[in-house]
Amino acid sequence: MPKISAPTVAEHRAAQRAGLLRAGEAVLLESGLAGVSPRTVSERAGLARSSFYDYFATKDDLLVAIAIAAIEQWDAEIEVALSNVEPGVAQLRAFVDATMTMTADGKHAIAGALREADLSPSRYEDLMTLHAVLLRPLVTVLTDLGIERPDSTAMLVQGVLGAGVQLVSHGMDHRVVADDVFRLLTEGLPG
Repeated sequence: MPKISAPTVAEHRAAQRAGLLRAGEAVLLESGLAGVSPRTVSERAGLARSSFYDYFATKDDLLVAIAIAAIEQWDAEIEVALSNVEPGVAQLRAFVDATMTMTADGKHAIAGALREADLSPSRYEDLMTLHAVLLRPLVTVLTDLGIERPDSTAMLVQGVLGAGVQLVSHGMDHRVVADDVFRLLTEGLPG
């Protein structure tokens, strides 16, 4: 019987799974999708390869779990950034600033690495459902601004934010990008 490294079996299993997730994320960020395999992730976590399958049936399941963890973390940080900000334009500014700062801090790198994943259709659907969760705070901000169609507008704003994320990811200063994105969203195109 294998030894457990926690007070209970449930805590041990949670720690093992968390270790595999951390290892999978590290391998993904260092080596890209091609580097992620049950073997490389298990080795990185200090576990036997067979242990991988105790927690994840497939590589897709691991990738989706990594994405879920990243989405939940991103969502939590956005919620904190908006929590004490006056609804309206100030919250829109806080949302834009937080998005660009988190991107500059490397927190969007997982999404970039996973974008190329060839997930099974059901796992891709799971991921897209969770991605919609990320729009929830933006829809709330837009609703508070009195936007007539906040859901569709959120998709359009997401496009502008996505372009900003790309600029930051390619080395542009996140504060400058945040200023430009906010100005475009609130003032439109100059001219």
